[in-house]
Parts: sequence; structure tokens; C-alpha cells
Amino acid sequence: MTVRTEWLTGAEREAVYGQALTILEEVGMRMKGAAVRERLRAAGAEVDDAGTVRLPAALVERAVAACPRELLMAGETPEQDVLLDGSRTFFNVSGCAAKTLDQESGVVRPSTLDDLRDGTVVLDATPELDVVWTFLTATDVPLERRELVEYYTYLTETSKPVVFVDCPESTAHVRRIFEIVSGDLARFKARPRLSLLCAARSPLEVNGQLLDVACEFAALGAPVWAYSMPIAGATAPVTPAGTLALLWAEVLGVLTAVQTAVPGAPVLACCGPGILDMHSTAMSLGNLESTLMGAASVEIGHHLGLPVHNAALSTDAKHLGLQAGYEKGLKVMAAVATGVDICSGGFGFLDSSSTFSLRMIPVDAEIAAMATRIARGIEITPETLMGGSIADVGIAGDFLREKETRRRVRAGEHFVPRIGSRLPFEQWIAAGRTEADMADDLVRAALAAREERGPRLTDDQRRALAEVCEVTITE
Repeated sequence: MTVRTEWLTGAEREAVYGQALTILEEVGMRMKGAAVRERLRAAGAEVDDAGTVRLPAALVERAVAACPRELLMAGETPEQDVLLDGSRTFFNVSGCAAKTLDQESGVVRPSTLDDLRDGTVVLDATPELDVVWTFLTATDVPLERRELVEYYTYLTETSKPVVFVDCPESTAHVRRIFEIVSGDLARFKARPRLSLLCAARSPLEVNGQLLDVACEFAALGAPVWAYSMPIAGATAPVTPAGTLALLWAEVLGVLTAVQTAVPGAPVLACCGPGILDMHSTAMSLGNLESTLMGAASVEIGHHLGLPVHNAALSTDAKHLGLQAGYEKGLKVMAAVATGVDICSGGFGFLDSSSTFSLRMIPVDAEIAAMATRIARGIEITPETLMGGSIADVGIAGDFLREKETRRRVRAGEHFVPRIGSRLPFEQWIAAGRTEADMADDLVRAALAAREERGPRLTDDQRRALAEVCEVTITE
């Protein structure tokens, strides 16, 4: 039995979808400067001089129908592939933190290239993490070089699929990167190692250059993450229902533009709602309302037959403490129980995804693993009911000696934590190890293993990538 929760009725899902269609048809979405506007006009959209595009419901519905129901993000090898086919939930990190909580001093400071490298190494070594976004801003690298240096670092330190969050400055450089990591563009299209996030700017606007780049990369086979991140009470209506309608209008607007330019393009519907905390005037991602909106969005997306991403492993906490645990745990459990295809929020992130922490990565991995185990539920079969074993052991016996007990425990029948302690209190005190200490051990082990392993990719690939990214190889 797989655990599944329902947050909306079928009529409620249709109501949100219907309102989103009405918004796109009557209000429209600004796509100023986007070349794809002319294709949309030819397909029946109304385009005005301000760059606003009003999309007929029939055009949006055709675009939704054209989206593939399965989506592949390839790893360096098939073992790292992420196939979104509805069978399980995958996890990815969040994006572009300019601040890092220093592992040794505990001080929050600007993020550096060393933080980016170490973070990528630890994420690569974390089995619960499946996809690596461009998650950190290396503020010590000059802005004119930063993008390409960051690309080089990600691709030489992880074998997992990578998503570019920001709009690339040079599409020619990125096309060459596609060729280097895959061998050629034909092989990239068959097994796309890189994806691009195309985020709307709420309310109802998307950068025209970014949208055109998304269409260009979609034509090469790169999956496009059509993303909306409305803030209820600020860039979206204050009600969760109103924010959902706006969110889905934005996701569908981006999706329709990409599908009109590249029919059949792999597009992932991405939902990252937040709220404006009216007391602090800060954006909150750890709030309960975004949990509800995220879960509802997964249902709406699946109702439309789309693969869905939800930003759920989020917290407003400033450090690894109680608040981080209960916010992340509640949010990710709600998302996983809806059957979300991929979930972020994310691994190693604090303070509404604005601060990165190496120590938080193993803790988040454990939270994600626990939620996944709960959602998997209980398997009820003649074998798992174990009637024969119960009869053999009989009254007042024990099952510890049974071979099936040993076999199933070794096979993972019971979840075993790496961070949490199950020791008796006295033994826990004697061990003197907190959750933070256990997380630090895993971080250090991952970094030490990287020094022994060396970088990812072949030597020829790294040299070619270094040339494109204007990086000097030091190892």
C-alpha cells in the first residue's frame, strides 16, 4: 500500500484550473521582448504593443496535452538517471544562496567558490539527493566570470543531473557544454544531462530573453522547469486559493509558450508558493499555507497529466534546531504523500532558502528518507503476513532467531537513521554525540572521499569544459 493524501476534490481542482485559464485569456501574461510571441500570435494568441500575450483556453489546453507524461533528466551514468514517471518522488536542492552558515565558526557570511565546491561534493555523495540545481552564488568570483566558473564546478563535482537556475548569458557556451558532457547534441537530446529553470516573475510576467533561451534549449532536448513562486499577500492574492490560481496561470503561460515553439518539449510544472509574513514583512517558505498550496498544486498538476515539482523541504529557521526540524518534516511529508514527482526546498538550506549550510544536508537527507519510507506504506501480501513464521514460533516464542528476520532487516525492512540516535539515554550521554556532530561526520567523510576519488568527467572532458568556462585546471 502506497500512502496517498487528497487535499482537493475533483471539482476544486477544475475550479483552480478554470480560473487560471480565465486569467490567461482575459488578463494575459507579459512576455516583453520574447521572440516566441510571434509564434503564439500565429497560434491564436492576442499580443499587444506592451508585450502582453492573452492566451485562448484552447491553445493552453493543446499545450498541456502536448507535454510528455514522462520526463528524463540523465545522470553521468544511467544509475544516476532521474525518470519522472509517477512511480516515486525524487529530491533536488534549492537555488542560488548568496549566504553560507560557516561549518566551523557558525557565522553567516557571503558564499564563496569553495562553499560551492564543497556543497556540490557533499550533495553528490548524498544518496537521497537526486538532482543538483545551481544552488549557490560564488560571490568571490567576478560577476563577468561567475556563471561559467560555477557551471564548471558543478559538472566536475557531481555525476547527477544538473539544472541551471539563472538565465545563461551565453547560449553558445551552454550549447558547447551540452556537447562536452554528452559527446554531441544528438546524444544530449537522447539523454539530457542539463535542464533549465524558466521562472515567472509574479504577477503574470516572464523575462522575454529567458523564455526564448528556454525554447532554444528545449529544441535541443533540455527539460524546461516552468516555475512560479508567488508570494501570497504581496505578489499574489492573500488567499491560498487565489495564489493557486495565479501560480497555475504563470506555470501554464510559460508551458504554453515553450510547447508552441517546440511541440512535445519536456516541461516540468514547478510550484514554489510562499507568503508575506505581515509582522516581519519577510517572505516565508516555512509557513503552513505554502505547504497546503504546494500539496494542492501537485494534485492539480497530476489532474492535468503533468509531472510536478514542489518546493517543500523549506524552513524559515536560521540554524539547525527545533524549528528547522518540524517545519521541514511537516512540509516534506505533505508533499511526498501527494505523490509529488520531485521535491526541493531544499537540502542544506535555511532562512527561506537564502542561507546554505553543509551541516544541514545530512539532516535534510534523513528527513527526506523518513518521509519517503512513510509514504511507501505497508506491503500486505501472503509473504509479508508471515503466517507460517507465526505458527512456527508459536505462543511465547521470539522472532529474533528467525532467518527471515535477519534477511528482511538487512534488506531494509526497517528504516535505520544515520543522524538520529536510538541509544538508551545513558549510552547517548556517554557517546557525547549530538545530531550536529553526526551530520558533521558525514560531511567530513564526503569531502575526504572526494580527495581520494578526484573530479568527475574524463580528463578530455574537463580540459574542454575548462576551455569553454575559462577555468585554469589545478589538479
